[in-house]
Amino acid sequence: MASPRPHGEPAALQTSDSASVRRRRAGHRQPAPQLHTPPGTLVADTQQAAPSIQVIRYGPAAFEEHAATDLAEVVAARGRDPVIWVSVTGLGDVDALRSLAASFGIHPLAMEDILDTTQPAKLESYEDWVLLVVPRIQSDADRLQSEQLSMVVGPGIVMTFEEAPGSPTLDRIRDRLRRRQGRVRDSGAFFLAYAIVDSVIDGYFPVLSELGEELDHLEEEVIASPRAAQVARIRSIRRELLLLRRLVGPIRDLVSAALGLENLGSPQLRPYLRDALDHATRLLDLVEMDRLMASELMELHLAATSNRLGEINRFLTIIATIFIPLGTIAGVYGMNFDRDSPFNMPELGWRYGYPFALALMGLLTIGFLAYFWRKGWLSSDPSPERPPRRLRGR
Repeated sequence: MASPRPHGEPAALQTSDSASVRRRRAGHRQPAPQLHTPPGTLVADTQQAAPSIQVIRYGPAAFEEHAATDLAEVVAARGRDPVIWVSVTGLGDVDALRSLAASFGIHPLAMEDILDTTQPAKLESYEDWVLLVVPRIQSDADRLQSEQLSMVVGPGIVMTFEEAPGSPTLDRIRDRLRRRQGRVRDSGAFFLAYAIVDSVIDGYFPVLSELGEELDHLEEEVIASPRAAQVARIRSIRRELLLLRRLVGPIRDLVSAALGLENLGSPQLRPYLRDALDHATRLLDLVEMDRLMASELMELHLAATSNRLGEINRFLTIIATIFIPLGTIAGVYGMNFDRDSPFNMPELGWRYGYPFALALMGLLTIGFLAYFWRKGWLSSDPSPERPPRRLRGR
């Protein structure tokens, strides 16, 4: 075992400081599970760090937090206080995770789901444990990053498994425990699990807010000046919203399934779960609204582009219409004739023939412009302006 480290630094069950956690972008398609392997087979990502454990024991009048350096120490700490939270960071060592699961009696199928970090949110109930898999999201460098957070919850114990340290989701819960904010310190293990899931759900709202603001900004740009580059960004946002829909939908189903569990804990927890279900439903509604807005924005871009092309064609048609008679006049008076013939144009020998031709061209141009103006073909909006209709009750 590694020697104890200061608070904030992980203490690895097995030394593996060189392994780094690979943070994936949320994929468009659902990855396939591990194929052609017996159920309960544990396969870890070797690029991830070795597991490190942080233990928090608390109750209404007690709180203790430390980094564990020995697995036996973690097992012995169970039952000393009303609730123990075992936070495991790093999923890169199968042997260490298998030993941890065997020490606490976690089902092999639950550990297989924990190590399979490509699946959507789910809830599974075993004899002594309840498994919750919740993907969390964050925006990093204009990209949506998805990372799986897994929990196994039993009487008086919560075990969380995450791929990388520094999760703001769990840091907020730890801070609430240290400051004794809210009801977490006075409640059981299932309330702690609810608080973590609720914190994950809340983390989606800022991401959706950023996407919504960007859609509003794009709408103003498309109306003012549609450009080809806007299409690529709209398609990118639509893709990100589709990914959010794939993540948020199962989370809502998870919370709904948690309400149906009989071994959930105290009945006082159910109102909080209903509140989390309401948040997840609102989140899903926001995703659907933004997806609809992105689709309408794409249609608006196509319509604005078509309107702009129509404006250009109309302008070119007006120019061509004006210059056709001018070209005819210039062509007629530009021909060479014998001025001695009585059938040729008398203007060829007239003193004011050239000014007369220019004046005729100018009068035709002014006449065409006046006619086009009266028809409304020269304005960008030929329809008369109307005051906006007022809604009833306002």
